[in-house]
Amino acid sequence: MLTAGHPGRVLALASVLALSTAACGGDASSVSPVAPTSVTSVTTAASPPGAATQAAVPDLVSMLAATLQDEYHAQMVYQGVLNDFGQVWPFVNIITAEARHAQSIGQLFAVRGLAAPASLWSAGNVPHFTSVRDACGVAAVAEVDNIALYDQYLGLELPADVRTVFVNNRAASLNGHLPAFNNCK
Repeated sequence: MLTAGHPGRVLALASVLALSTAACGGDASSVSPVAPTSVTSVTTAASPPGAATQAAVPDLVSMLAATLQDEYHAQMVYQGVLNDFGQVWPFVNIITAEARHAQSIGQLFAVRGLAAPASLWSAGNVPHFTSVRDACGVAAVAEVDNIALYDQYLGLELPADVRTVFVNNRAASLNGHLPAFNNCK
């Protein structure tokens, strides 16, 4: 999974995806991890009252967009695996969960009167693999990165509904997706 709300994560995962794509005979330049990002300067919750300490914190819409693109990306990569190898475990199960994750984030946009952004991902800009085992290895790394993204955002003050969705999506990645991908390697 890939996000743009966490620049270090984007670079790390883009490198993994580029290497995976190249190793699988694909064109690494076709991987285009681009999504909108925005930061707002705000006083941190840990700052004492009246303190002038400011920190760059992603705004809520950027966090929602980053996590949504991350879920869209996973869904498209996993769909590619299913297209290439058939209805293989664990992708056949986890793709449905990724769709639910994206839908839950889409609902966060909707309740705020915002349109959820369209997916930046297609069969042409995600990696394809030479084996299910290779796909599982990359997917495990992506799930670790997904968990880290949610951890980063869960460390911030969030509306209750956003926190609930992020906690649930993170838990599914940590407790379900990651172990499944680690077991298929």
